[in-house]
This record gives sequence, structure tokens and C-alpha cells, in this order.
Amino acid sequence: MYHEDKVKDIKQNILYQMKDYTFDFKNKMFSLDIIENDTNKQLFKIYDCKEGLCAYFEAPSTGPYLLKVVYDKKKYEKLYNEFLIKIFKFSIVIFFLLLIISLGFAIYSLRPMKEALHLLEDFLKDLIHDLNTPATSILLNSRLLRKRGDFEEIERIELSAKTISSLYKNLELITPNSITKDESVFVEELINKKIEVLHKIYPNIEFIKNLKNLEIKNNTNAVERIIDNILTNACKYNKKKGQVIISIKNQTLIIKDTGIGIKNTKKVFQRYYKENETGLGIGLSIVKQLCDTLDIKISIKSKEAEGTQVKLVFP
Repeated sequence: MYHEDKVKDIKQNILYQMKDYTFDFKNKMFSLDIIENDTNKQLFKIYDCKEGLCAYFEAPSTGPYLLKVVYDKKKYEKLYNEFLIKIFKFSIVIFFLLLIISLGFAIYSLRPMKEALHLLEDFLKDLIHDLNTPATSILLNSRLLRKRGDFEEIERIELSAKTISSLYKNLELITPNSITKDESVFVEELINKKIEVLHKIYPNIEFIKNLKNLEIKNNTNAVERIIDNILTNACKYNKKKGQVIISIKNQTLIIKDTGIGIKNTKKVFQRYYKENETGLGIGLSIVKQLCDTLDIKISIKSKEAEGTQVKLVFP
């Protein structure tokens, strides 16, 4: 709107200068021509013509002629371009002014959210700390009870405490910062250790192993978390009397199940994404973060109602 109004003002100003020119013909900005009177041509009105800008005025004689005053096209283009540069500079100033105001409002409006996230992070750290104490206490006391007698109930208590402990370890690694990768990790040993626990929790699941000794230089706790989450999911979302097939070949670990499958494998690593009501939706998110931190390549293939395959390639 400003551009259109300003162009009209420029043309109107040129028109008045043309009118003044018809009195003395001394202005070098314009050229003059005499044409026959044409009723289609309105007097004192500016037109766009091939020469530039034109306007028609009555001739100072009684003859059937009109004065055609022309403002050169190149001169008008130069004047118009100068105007565009001014608009451009003005727009840049306005843009940066609005940008600064917008950023100020954004920072001001995001401050409460930032404070809330800090509070949530502090709460999560306190929760993790408080969760570890009772879980450890339950495990220690259950082992003391085993000395007095071995009961099935004690084993259930231990399994529940280990489940809580596994959740605690997941929460502890929810934001992995710096992890050392100079430990000797025996992958087969970690798998067998986890299967021993899962077999008691999921007695109807059949574990088929084709394992070879695989020792890597990495972080034991972090690799254990990765294997723990993947194997737990393979059991939790499996069918009744389903199978979990685990194999190691060279530097690759493959865990395949006969479970319900995953609908959207592209979203499965997003935090809090879950396809059913069970779980928190953080397990595979932590797995992906740890794999990225430990330089482990992870890939997932899945078909609904057929099962899921997770492949880990260790460096």
C-alpha cells in the first residue's frame, strides 16, 4: 500500500512539473511534441507510454492540436529505483526492529517454561536418588530372608525389586552426557545374565541363542542398559509361548522376536512415543541416545503381528 501510494505521489509530482513546463518550456527534464487533438486523450492526466511518462495539455493556439509532454523512461526508472532502495532500507530497519521485539517477547514468554523444565529435571534427579534406596534395601533384605528359607514369594520379591532397579538405571541414563568407553565388555555374558532374569518373569517365552564370544571396548553399564531394554521389550510385547532369537555374528548382535510388531519404526526412538498403554515410552529413546554416544549402529525392522528385529553393530 505504501509503495502504491508513493508511486502515485511521484507521478503526480511529475505531472505538476509538466504543467509548469508548458508555460515556459525551459525545463530540460521533459521533451515536447505536438499531436492532433484526440478525444480519447484526457488532459492533465499522466500516462505510461513507450517513451516513458506522458501527459497531454491544451495548445496555446486555437488549432486542433495538443501538447504532448514526455518524461524520459530512463529518468523515471532511475527515480523509481532510488525510491525502491529507500523502501528496502526502511524495510530492513523495520524487520530488525520487529525481530528484536519478537525475540524479547519470546525470551520473556519462554522463561516460565525454562524454569519449569529445570524444576522437573531437579525433581527427576531427586526421584532417581530416592528410588534407588528402597530398591537396594528390598534386594538386600530378600537375600537375608533366603538364608532362613528359600520361598517362591522371596524370588518374586527379588524379581520385582530388579524390575524397579532396571527402571532406576534407565532414568539414571535418560540424559547421558559423558560416558567412558575404555572398559572390556563381554556381550555374551550380559545377554545370559539378562535372560536368566527374564526367563523367571516370562516363563512361557522360549529363548533361542546362537552366541559367540564377543568382547568390545566400551562402557559396561551403558551396553547392559541397551541389551536390557531390547530384550525386555522382546519379551513384554511377544505373543504367548513366543520366541526370542538372539545371535552374534562378527561385531553384530541381532535380537528377533515373534511379537506383535511395531506400527511406526520411524517414531519408535522418539521420547514418550508408545503404541499401547503399557510402558513409559522412554526405553528405546534411551537406547538410541546410548547407541549414538557409544558409536553403536542400531536398526529396527518390524511387521505387525509377525515380530521385530533389532540389529546392533558394535564399533
